[in-house]
Amino acid sequence: MRWIGIDEAGYGPNLGPMVMTAVIAEGDAPAIDLWLDLERTVDRAGGDPGRLWIDDSKAILRGGKGRDRLESTALAAISTPGQLLPRSFPDLISAIGAGTADDAELSPWLDGRETAWPWQIQPDSIQSLLTGHPLEPHDRRWRLVAVKSVVVGPARFNAELKTVGSKAEVHFDAFSQLLRTAWDYAADGVLTSITSDKHGGRHYYLEPLGRAIPGAWIDRGAEGPDASHYTIRDPCRWLEVTFLPRADRGNGLVSLASIVSKAVREVWMDGFNAYWRARVTGLRPTAGYPVDARRFRRAIEAVAQMEGLSPSQWWRER
Repeated sequence: MRWIGIDEAGYGPNLGPMVMTAVIAEGDAPAIDLWLDLERTVDRAGGDPGRLWIDDSKAILRGGKGRDRLESTALAAISTPGQLLPRSFPDLISAIGAGTADDAELSPWLDGRETAWPWQIQPDSIQSLLTGHPLEPHDRRWRLVAVKSVVVGPARFNAELKTVGSKAEVHFDAFSQLLRTAWDYAADGVLTSITSDKHGGRHYYLEPLGRAIPGAWIDRGAEGPDASHYTIRDPCRWLEVTFLPRADRGNGLVSLASIVSKAVREVWMDGFNAYWRARVTGLRPTAGYPVDARRFRRAIEAVAQMEGLSPSQWWRER
């Protein structure tokens, strides 16, 4: 059996990327429950400080606090499938399968810091944590096998917006890329089950799923506020897809996807903020969300113009 959890971070901001992540596990267990299966090493947000916190990323990183918690869990998820600990910005983008720092539109903001340690948590602390293999169940009935992300930078976001016409479609296009990755995995004949957080208020996904996997047969199950369920199949593979509201609180793999997405976005914003703070005296960093993003834009716009940086390169139009 194969299980995949998908979630995103950064759909709403005007600054920075949208990041969507799939966390993939495989095993012979009938089902997996990260909080139960890993009860010795993980807990919910606000729980045992000696364990990793797995939860909705917004419950971990709140009011500017919890960044170390977020990074610890994200790095454990990224490293558990056998990836080396990402020690630089480009290493991180590569480790999550998002291409290069150029592809993620991070390179323009690194300003010579390509090899810098990108995390706030210290290397010794995270290395010590990872030696305990906190995301590996003791009975080894399942294991994390991959973490894959799509990083949609501002320029790409704006270009796709012009093509597809809405933020919701840009969002689903990122999901489609991860769905096709799951479809490729399912070619081995292993039953594959995807759980994703619902996309805004959408309850009906049949038509965009058909566009994402052309030629496949799609069986529509229940569709509504509580859940939207589909089976995508062809003669060689079988993929179940379920969209749930607040899935990042009830499904551990979706929680991990939320955490990795948020951590990657935070690292991206660190680079972006550092670039502009080196050029604008007294500039306060931003998370990129509306209202504060407008404050940040007013502060950097004149410098951006002098440097030949069009707003389309760094300001998301919606």
